[in-house]
Amino acid sequence: MRLTGHPTIKFDTFSPIYNWIYPVGGVPSKRFVGSAAADVFREVRGSQSRALYVHIPFCDTICSFCPFVRAARHKDEEVSLYVDALIREIELKAKFPSLAETPIGAVFFGGGTPSVLSPEQIRKIGEALRSHFDLSTCREFSFEFEVKTVTDERIDAARDIGVSHARFGAQTFVPAFRDYFQLSASVETVRRAAALLRTAFPHSSCDVLYGMHGQTDDDLQFDIDQACSLDLPNLDFYPLNNLVTQPKLSKDFAKDGRHPTSGLTKHYMGIFVREMLRERGYLPHNGHGFFRTDLASTALPPILTDEYSFVYHEHTLGYPDYDLLGFGVNAVSSFNGYSVSNIGSKSDYVSALLDEARLPVIIAEHVAEVDACRPLALALPYHGEIPTKWVNTELVPDDVLQRLDWAIVHGLVSKTPTTLALTEDGLAWYTNLMFYLSPASERAALANVLRGAVHDSRRAVEVSGLEGIDLRWQVPLAKL
Repeated sequence: MRLTGHPTIKFDTFSPIYNWIYPVGGVPSKRFVGSAAADVFREVRGSQSRALYVHIPFCDTICSFCPFVRAARHKDEEVSLYVDALIREIELKAKFPSLAETPIGAVFFGGGTPSVLSPEQIRKIGEALRSHFDLSTCREFSFEFEVKTVTDERIDAARDIGVSHARFGAQTFVPAFRDYFQLSASVETVRRAAALLRTAFPHSSCDVLYGMHGQTDDDLQFDIDQACSLDLPNLDFYPLNNLVTQPKLSKDFAKDGRHPTSGLTKHYMGIFVREMLRERGYLPHNGHGFFRTDLASTALPPILTDEYSFVYHEHTLGYPDYDLLGFGVNAVSSFNGYSVSNIGSKSDYVSALLDEARLPVIIAEHVAEVDACRPLALALPYHGEIPTKWVNTELVPDDVLQRLDWAIVHGLVSKTPTTLALTEDGLAWYTNLMFYLSPASERAALANVLRGAVHDSRRAVEVSGLEGIDLRWQVPLAKL
């Protein structure tokens, strides 16, 4: 991936991967393996702030766009055992001082569908977290709802455990695409849930996808209009990530003669989303999140608003000395030097915790320069602005610093003595910048992921759409 010097097409390709867990690379640990794997938590140092992630891997139905670990057709007993195992994991991890004593800045219940839990189970998990971890400084407690499971009783339970942010997915309002995604809720149910959650919580947000195969301008305009009509303070618009959708979705699109939307078209769709939402009173607060604000109607609205921040993503996307502790099957924890993954089998996860009182974790290690690059590779492109003091020039590799200089020359990043910030062009190209400003080891790991996806015959990955466009360098070499 190279910068082009072109006035509008800033890179010579588009990355068809739009979000990922950092670091992708790393090597399997030789020290923390088998029964000694959990000893890694004795090595983890405390941080300034930590986020807790709780994974609930159960769903009413399986949506074809979703890449996460989850299953439908679960039995009550299976869910009950999983909740017991989850609470046991919370108890075992809390025994490590380095995990229990760090203040918690954010909590996120994700899935799957956390709202398939009963109110009693929601309270049970919330009480376990609060009794074992310091939530006194928690700034954000998020809970994902599936719209068919939004009830007054579950809302009450979520509020009882401290939930402040309710999140749900509409994905699209276009009937054809709702069928492709196998969304079982009606649009009327989406609207009913949005009204309940908007009233019950200080913050509520709705996810919408774009860039689907064959999506038209009118389809996208319709989804924007319908999402805004929900009257929520927050909206999130994501490009469809064809690398991780269910193979059935690609098959269904192909059967109907629908081809993947090109990277260039998705790029301009993203710009269109930002412009249309600005006209409707929303400004971006990060790469794909939008916040309703009076600033949107001012003569010179900011590129990104700082009136709202998704605190969980501060911990997962680049803030230095912020880290993540995950609970549940396949959950990830991320610390300086270590990435910790829970095993992906629910039955093995439950057995390890309830039968053996053992933390079923797999450890990967990475070098210090990977952590040092987080603010440049993640926080700057995604959140839009970072202090220059976050860039440790002694640890960030020279080639990454050179790439930052090129991004500044090409008008994607502005620099003052104290800050680095995205320009309007930089925001439009933020996913490319995340790849571009990553260290070489991460770029290589991501390239391997992309190569594997391109050769996966079950999925159709988009082409760049740049064929035939003259992308020869147009910035004088003296400026490089």
